[in-house]
Amino acid sequence: MKTSEPNLFPPRIWLLLAGAAATGILSIFSPALGAILFAADYIAIVTVSPPVGFALYILLAPFPLGILLHHHKFYISDAMAIIMAFWLLAQVWRRGLHTMWNTFIVRQYRAPLVLLLGLSVLSLAVAWSRVGTSIKILEYVEFFVVVVALVRYTAFNAPKVRNFYVIVLTVAVSLIAVYGLYQFMFQLGPSANIVDIHHVRATAFFGQPNVFGAFNDMTFPMLLALIVLGPDTLPKKWLTAALVLSALGVVISYSRGSWVADAAAVFFMGVVVWLGRGRQVMGRYAAYGVGIPILMFLVVIGLGRIDLSHTALSLAYRKNTLERLRTSVTAIFNPKGHYDTNQRLLIWHSAIEAIKSHPVLGVGLGNFHLYIKKFPPKGLGAIPPMAHNLYLEWGADLGVGGIIAGLWYEWRWIKTALGVLRMRAQQISRERYAWVLGGFGTMVAFIVHDWVDFMIDHGVIVPLLLALGIVAAVVAEIRSEKV
Repeated sequence: MKTSEPNLFPPRIWLLLAGAAATGILSIFSPALGAILFAADYIAIVTVSPPVGFALYILLAPFPLGILLHHHKFYISDAMAIIMAFWLLAQVWRRGLHTMWNTFIVRQYRAPLVLLLGLSVLSLAVAWSRVGTSIKILEYVEFFVVVVALVRYTAFNAPKVRNFYVIVLTVAVSLIAVYGLYQFMFQLGPSANIVDIHHVRATAFFGQPNVFGAFNDMTFPMLLALIVLGPDTLPKKWLTAALVLSALGVVISYSRGSWVADAAAVFFMGVVVWLGRGRQVMGRYAAYGVGIPILMFLVVIGLGRIDLSHTALSLAYRKNTLERLRTSVTAIFNPKGHYDTNQRLLIWHSAIEAIKSHPVLGVGLGNFHLYIKKFPPKGLGAIPPMAHNLYLEWGADLGVGGIIAGLWYEWRWIKTALGVLRMRAQQISRERYAWVLGGFGTMVAFIVHDWVDFMIDHGVIVPLLLALGIVAAVVAEIRSEKV
């Protein structure tokens, strides 16, 4: 395992990055040729500077870039992950199978991950669509095996690399939040997303407001921890600007799941900070973690009075922004009669029926949408692509064992992070504490939000994977220093 900081920007990298930009633009006009040339250039980038190569994955994964082959979308981030997986394999394969296993299947989360992947493979035997299940298994391998391993490997004993990754993440979340604000202000979106007379729920490049909200709500806790407790080597003003934009993104998504996810993350992070670092940082923590989201709600209320819309008004949505926010908040505590909530309850009921009828191996990973299409509950407005609940989705797809494996997997995330955060101040540096605290908050946001949604998908899951890899890297660093 390497122990020295890499040179992130050797001279050749700038020419290669220019080539990546040129081939990316070419892919707009000629998708196949552009993708091939980009892949060739990306191989060179990874060879010259692996952290820069992975940073490009962080930057580009949230955007729907790729080519369409046989009616299937192949994302450029998938190709990037495959290339980097081969690069990582080349670094360790000569050290034997044991080293390869420890590199790719990160020790901190290993047992539940192996169980979850094992059940996914077994579900192929009963899958309603083996092609769909195979694609979903490959996605899980990309996210939880390859990407987490890449973060851990490249960020091990490399604080500069960690800083670089989060800066790139702030660029991505800022671009996405600004575009979401543009959609919100100019009412660019389907009528189903209208929230008042002249605004819509933001979706940015994700095409769905809950996913847009999730990307922002999983990024917010990490930035919060790094601003309040992070190293001085990070550009705090830039991080603060990105924090404000991510909080704004959470609000204009009008996703109740995102609102609750960040509230839970801020609360539990606050408890950890109070117990572990004392009252001296709580004022600053509350100002950023509570004050900024409240300020963004007030900003959105003010923006609700501005009409820049291009589309015709609909009498069905003649509510002002304040009223829409009020009804959305009220629906969290009193969901009865709320149409979206009622639809979600119908979907959850269908998922429970799928679990009852297929308790052992489920209907196949990623196949619940086929089950509800065949057995739609009465009153369902439209066939959903998933169960709108990660845990019920795991149960419907993989049986009862899928729920157990999934919850166990998430528990290992939290246990690993808390194990570091419980260390005394003299045992862990402020910098490492901040990184693990931010990772913990991102994990909490994902876990809470996924009780009402399903967020294992391209781009949106990047903040979580970054958190998992960095926490694992910090734990490995501490363990190596004790040996």
